[in-house]
Amino acid sequence: MPAIVSMRSETGSLARSAALRGALWITLIALITTGAALTLQYVGTARLIEARQHALVDDEATALLGRYRDGGVLGVAGAIERAQKLPRINEFFYLLADPAGTPLAGNLVAWPANVEEPGYHTFTTEVVSTGGQPRQRRVEARAVLLEGGFRLLVGSLSDEQWVLRERYVSSILWSFLATGVLGLLLGFWYSRRGLAFLAAATATGERFLAGRLEERLPVSGVGDEYDRLAETINRSFEEVERLVSSLRAATDGLAHDLKTPLTRIRARLELAQIENATTGRLREVVTESRQDLDGMLRLIEKVLTLARAEETGGASFEWVRLDTIVAEAVELFEPVAEDKGVRLLAQINPVRMMGSPTLLAQAATNLLDNAIKYTPVGGEVRISLESGEEFARLTVADTGPGIPAELREKALLRFARLDASRSQPGSGLGLSIVSAAARVHRGMLTLSAGNPGLVVEISFKSVAAKAASVD
Repeated sequence: MPAIVSMRSETGSLARSAALRGALWITLIALITTGAALTLQYVGTARLIEARQHALVDDEATALLGRYRDGGVLGVAGAIERAQKLPRINEFFYLLADPAGTPLAGNLVAWPANVEEPGYHTFTTEVVSTGGQPRQRRVEARAVLLEGGFRLLVGSLSDEQWVLRERYVSSILWSFLATGVLGLLLGFWYSRRGLAFLAAATATGERFLAGRLEERLPVSGVGDEYDRLAETINRSFEEVERLVSSLRAATDGLAHDLKTPLTRIRARLELAQIENATTGRLREVVTESRQDLDGMLRLIEKVLTLARAEETGGASFEWVRLDTIVAEAVELFEPVAEDKGVRLLAQINPVRMMGSPTLLAQAATNLLDNAIKYTPVGGEVRISLESGEEFARLTVADTGPGIPAELREKALLRFARLDASRSQPGSGLGLSIVSAAARVHRGMLTLSAGNPGLVVEISFKSVAAKAASVD
């Protein structure tokens, strides 16, 4: 019983499969195409044969009518007798009959019963062969009504048309049979081949949902629609994996960065309680705790900023002057650089692009803040904004310690603190916000060595960036 149930299940699955539906559609299209092609060919050939046959019969009938005008009925009868004796390439059939239908001359045995009106008629009748034996032949003839009720019939064999029709019917039946069988087999095979990609995508998606975030669809490299779809799905998987990894890092980092100040606050309060602290000591405890709370609030604000950056979409973009935004950031950080003894140099060219002014300003200030923070006294920070026909490039280079190549990717993660000693203040979110800003603007963020120092570059490409004309 289980085997029978399994077979029924497979049969039902096959009947509902898209492969079978695809094969049926392909077969139906092939049948319609084959039938239409054969029918058009048959109609064209039949019309050509009919036109040629009518032309021959018309010529023969015209010649006999000329005899009728010259010699009357006897002239036509004589012409028919002479024509029957001549060797002819095309076999003609004649019948001259009186008003009662009695044959007077010709090689037809009797006047066809269904020929009553002038014009062309097709019929099967007995004709007399050269050996004098009557036999059934298919004839297409032209009937002409003469004066006095006499009738003339001139025709030729139409067996060729009947043979053509029989072969057409036979050909279309065999063609339908062959097309149907081959269409089902090849259509099912081709549909199964196409659906193999969907099966692979389904299996990969299920493994991905099961937690294997490294799963990706195979790309054949042919560059067809399946490859483009696989690449799109893989990019979606990569984005989900990045978000999940970023969320894990954010959770760990946020928990760590909040736990430390909260622990300090609790320790101060407990110590003050144990020591029965004086009013002056309590003020110190309150001041230190408030500083820790302010730090936590700043951290939360940066987390919210990063979340808003991640949610920014193209629908909220507007035309902005990136050069103005960068110039304002430079003006904001000039006093900071001067206080630290760092030279801040700017080379800004006009750039107008679609984007979020708030997010672009946040990215520019974060880059300058990081560069000045890690540049030693007497060092230099350079910021430049260049533009081309289809790109704009924002570059910030410093003369600080730089970031080793193997740690540059990690530096873009949330709460990434490459300074193990944490001697420099910071939340580890600055470059994460810059990375998010670049990503939502379809830009490319790269970190490279400055020899010495670090070079951070954001390239905004395609039509999103255009050289600005001065307003």
